[in-house]
Amino acid sequence: MQLEQRIAQYKAIEAYRKRPLIVYATSTRAGLNAMMAGDVVREFIDQIDLITSGTEVDVLINSTGGDALTAWKLMSLLRERFKKVCVLVPFMAFSAATIFALGADEIVMHPHASLGPIDPQIQMQDGAGTVRQFAYEDVGAFLRFIADEVRITEQLHTSAIMERLFAVVDPLNVGAAKRASDLSTDIGERLLSMHMSRPEDKGRVRTIAENLNKSFFAHSDAVTRGRAKTLQLQVAEPDPKLEKLIWNAYCGLEGHMLLREPFFPLLDYLKDPLGRAAIEPAAPLQLPVNLPPQIQQQIMQQAVNNAIQASAGKAHQTDFSYVFAVCESIRAASASVSKGKMSAWLMPNGEVKLNMIEDQKGWQRLTMPPASTKKAAEDSEKPAKTEIETKEPQIKADETKVT
Repeated sequence: MQLEQRIAQYKAIEAYRKRPLIVYATSTRAGLNAMMAGDVVREFIDQIDLITSGTEVDVLINSTGGDALTAWKLMSLLRERFKKVCVLVPFMAFSAATIFALGADEIVMHPHASLGPIDPQIQMQDGAGTVRQFAYEDVGAFLRFIADEVRITEQLHTSAIMERLFAVVDPLNVGAAKRASDLSTDIGERLLSMHMSRPEDKGRVRTIAENLNKSFFAHSDAVTRGRAKTLQLQVAEPDPKLEKLIWNAYCGLEGHMLLREPFFPLLDYLKDPLGRAAIEPAAPLQLPVNLPPQIQQQIMQQAVNNAIQASAGKAHQTDFSYVFAVCESIRAASASVSKGKMSAWLMPNGEVKLNMIEDQKGWQRLTMPPASTKKAAEDSEKPAKTEIETKEPQIKADETKVT
């Protein structure tokens, strides 16, 4: 969906809520999942500085999470400028995105929306180079299993088990996981305390943060709207009108960022007719049955030489452009993008080699469209289409479809 149409949807939300809106989304596309990271802080600062009046703000977020300290920094910036901050969740706000939402006076969740646990996930690489992901709670669960279910309590045996554990997981990684878990709970408490500051709220704040960190059996466990209320989060009452508006805005992002399309660069390369033609295998040779063996050998050798020469030649290049994150509003828009050229070769053994060369990467300010027309405003009330459209002349987040 074009930026102009998305802005029309943002205007509709602002008109209904009577306050400015900032939209932040990271890619949740299969194979191209992007995380919340510190590089977005500068984009948020630009958005905040462009809001020159008012004491309230909405932030629409869609993300599977990332850096908890980034979530803390973003909400702290908003709290320095605004007295009331509300977070709108149309679909998903997991992990660090949930942490971010804890700092809001109010969390507006669509019926399709989910929050998630805030237990941090640690990645480690073993001696064989295999990357493993685990949480501090995984270590605790293992030790409880040994003590409570296997009932091994003698020090001789527990020492052997600990040696085996630390042969798989570096003790320093366990320490890092413990610190990350404590940090997650601490940041959750800090953010909740921004709007739950009464003396009687102190114990409740701690309980909410600890429950979100330690009471789940899986990091991907979804916290629905009803479950979020059970966990005592500041979830707003249902508002069908607003829910429709934020869902349409999400669908616009979904189409623009291709969130429903798995990331397979080769498929994008094949969308270019010249690229597809360049790697199509040649038809098998059909030699007459009565052809002399010497002639057959010469023809086969020539075919092999031609294939080797073709694979060594200059490959056809096509453009690629992928969106990792957006931070936009009716006042400004920017996107974290990767742009460049991709090329592919068909090897003699039939294998296809794909090469991608980036020439642009990172956050880029987008060209804002002219004032929205009456038609664009009317379109904002309609269900958003998920097909993406492309414009060539300028660097825009709409350029996510490979040409």
